[in-house]
Amino acid sequence: MDRSLNDMAAGPILSSLLAPRNVVIVGASERSAWSQGSFSNFERLGFEGRVHLVNRNGGTVHGQTAHTSCTELGGPVDLALLLVGARAVPDALRDIAAAGVRSAVVLAAGFSEIGEVGQALQRQVTDLAGELGVTCVGPNCLGFINLVDRVPAWSGRMAELTPGGMAVVSQSGATAHTIAAFAAEQNIGVSHVVSTGNESMVDTTTVAALLIEDERVRSVAMFMESIRDVGMFRSLARRAAELGKPVVALKVGSSELAADIARSHTGALVGDDGLVDAALRQFGIIRVRSLEQLVVTAGLLSRTGPLGPGGLGVVSMSGGACDLVADRAEASGVSLPPLADATRARLAEFLPEFCTLRNPLDATGAASARPELFRDSISAIADDPSIAIVAAIHVLPTDERGESIKERLRIDAPALADSATPAVLVDQTISTIEPATVRSLERLGIPLAMTGLDHFVEAAGHAIRWSQWLRQDRTPTDTAVDVLEVADTDRVWSEAESLDLLVQHGVAAAPYAQVTNEEGAIEAADRMGLPVVVKVVSRDIVHKSDVGGVVLNLGSPEAVRRAYQRVQAAAKAVPGARFEGALVSSMRPTGVEMIVGVVRDEQWGLTLAVGFGGVLVHVMDDTALRPLPVSDNDVRQMLAELRGKALLDGVRGSKPVDQDALVAMILKVARLAERLGDSLESLEINPFRVAESTVEALDASIIWTSQPAAS
Repeated sequence: MDRSLNDMAAGPILSSLLAPRNVVIVGASERSAWSQGSFSNFERLGFEGRVHLVNRNGGTVHGQTAHTSCTELGGPVDLALLLVGARAVPDALRDIAAAGVRSAVVLAAGFSEIGEVGQALQRQVTDLAGELGVTCVGPNCLGFINLVDRVPAWSGRMAELTPGGMAVVSQSGATAHTIAAFAAEQNIGVSHVVSTGNESMVDTTTVAALLIEDERVRSVAMFMESIRDVGMFRSLARRAAELGKPVVALKVGSSELAADIARSHTGALVGDDGLVDAALRQFGIIRVRSLEQLVVTAGLLSRTGPLGPGGLGVVSMSGGACDLVADRAEASGVSLPPLADATRARLAEFLPEFCTLRNPLDATGAASARPELFRDSISAIADDPSIAIVAAIHVLPTDERGESIKERLRIDAPALADSATPAVLVDQTISTIEPATVRSLERLGIPLAMTGLDHFVEAAGHAIRWSQWLRQDRTPTDTAVDVLEVADTDRVWSEAESLDLLVQHGVAAAPYAQVTNEEGAIEAADRMGLPVVVKVVSRDIVHKSDVGGVVLNLGSPEAVRRAYQRVQAAAKAVPGARFEGALVSSMRPTGVEMIVGVVRDEQWGLTLAVGFGGVLVHVMDDTALRPLPVSDNDVRQMLAELRGKALLDGVRGSKPVDQDALVAMILKVARLAERLGDSLESLEINPFRVAESTVEALDASIIWTSQPAAS
């Protein structure tokens, strides 16, 4: 972003930019469909302020007098909607600034999206706007719609929208329109629709940070092509969590790693989109994969807010619908908790004997003939302590379906309206909720209805997991981190140096000693006790096994002597490699081998990677990621995400790993990396041996971004 709003007060920007009292359309013209649509939007939405028009030729435009300059307006104006071409934007900015207008929406394309020439023009326009004190949304955007204040600063025709609690923020204007239009079809109310375009001054994160403070906004749906300011995005997530408001994101594209870190296994493990996914999960941002999921999830949570503990409860009159829910829930990781004994006993009091009392509950066709059975089933499941939200699967009322459906729902409505646990009427197939249906639902007193079984189950899963995340302790341990300075002369550290630093800061390692001759190796082995391992020490050889620089399971002094000779020869065979002796370390018994590393990403900064190490690092491709800093819960969730997590629980007679000890040691590595700060390029422990409560480094490497500072 060329110029951010990070240092500006949110309150004044929100009031003048997104809720202007008076607006001027610059470049208004009868011949422009953009102008005609923009002007008519103000009347359609019922804008209560004044709309001025500026056309350099003056005259009458859209039935009212057009001024030739903004300086002729003769009154305060909060926002300018610039409909001029790209080359005319600088003059338009000077004109509005001279008239005291401090906010603008720039429609024009032809800027950074077209290449170097456009990029230069965008920099010129952004610099000029900064000098003039004008905040611009865009360029190359459609503007915004503020439904709650009835302000449509939107270029082109505006969809018919329903006011509500979901704010939409999108880099793409066309996509913003699509999102809002689909929300309207699903009777999901929208508070704001904002298109940010090229984001020269205002990006999606900035807008979301402004909107999240509005008490009328209960959820934010974001369509993002990039996250430009990770620090501000983290602040947005933190503030949203404080307010208990969900941010739902459809993030496309991926970040790129900063530097060439090919010598680090960890660097290869940090995948671009995988890191984005991990960061959003860590920050409590709900990531979705489709526009439909974006709307349904944010729309659902805008009505329910955070859910209580528990999973999804389902009531249907169709066994097929129950099967569909069960399949979708399993595929999406959505919990369908078994019903409590008290709930089953309550259901047994009124349901037919042939009903199977479980979740999902098929109340059978008997509930069609006797709607009170459906109603009472909803109430019983909603009262179950393991249920956080209830789906009542039922067709929605329409004029075509007649009065019988409405009569059934009239009986069922109290269970949906009066439940302390959110209960949603869900139609199995996704379809438009017509105005007549909306009116029927309102008359029946049904507060929330949605369509599309698959979409609802996934949205409910997102809502359940986000609500659970919101209840967790997310405070990083020892958040105050002092910078640690390290004295050395090389960018790449040997294993011995790397282990020394780790041990000095509380990370356990198997006993080891660096030696520079054969006799020293034998003495170290005798001191540690056989068997031992001998490894080459060289700053120029990171992957020692690849060059024959590691000899295992040495059981005699003579074997240690030969091993020293062997690793020395291996170093000499590598062109340019410096031989700095050998590392003798204890040969450890079998355990779970893990990799724990920290690598610097250009966008996200220092990032923790945890997975299964040793030879498995090349085979399993099983790693969890989190940007630093991390909390105890973050690390536990990382371990839970590993596909091979059963190895930690003990398999084939092996004893389970003490995960508390493992988490504590991983946190020590993370804290050390934070203290090393900007100097650190990567830190890797592989393998990190875990056996019951023993957690120790068997090998380590450190690479610096540059020569470490002298202490």
